[in-house]
Amino acid sequence: MKLKVIFGFLFIIIGLILFFWIQDHSPYNGIGNKLINELSGSYTLSKQSYSISMIISAVLIVFGLYKIFKK
Repeated sequence: MKLKVIFGFLFIIIGLILFFWIQDHSPYNGIGNKLINELSGSYTLSKQSYSISMIISAVLIVFGLYKIFKK
């Protein structure tokens, strides 16, 4: 495999991991998830950091796809 394809897959994997982590700490979750986050010592993202993180994860995924399909 070419190196750019490997880096493309790596960017996609990192973007997806970040995406699912963000969804777990979303400020738009219900009160039950927020309560579980507080009791387990975790936290909930603010709305601004949630939006910025979602944009970063989307850019990583799109950049990974670009690296894979670029000729």
